[in-house]
Amino acid sequence: MTPELIAEGLARDAVRSIQDRRKEIGCEYTDRIEIGIDTDSAELRGAIEKFSEYIKKETLASKLTFEALPGVEPVEAKLGDGSLRLFVLVAC
Repeated sequence: MTPELIAEGLARDAVRSIQDRRKEIGCEYTDRIEIGIDTDSAELRGAIEKFSEYIKKETLASKLTFEALPGVEPVEAKLGDGSLRLFVLVAC
């Protein structure tokens, strides 16, 4: 497996985790969201940065940042060998 394929797989796993969170918080199919990601994994961060436009498109995110979103309860997710705290907020 090439580093490119590994990064793409991590990005797809991130999309799955975000979509699961959308369902948990009761998002409608067309709701726009904001995403905050907190991770110590350089590999995860690099993959998410590289595929950020893909992730935003697939999850209907208007914003993706690498910081906690104020007032949002995070969920832990394990992706590959790393983990992250995921913050999802329905955008107004």
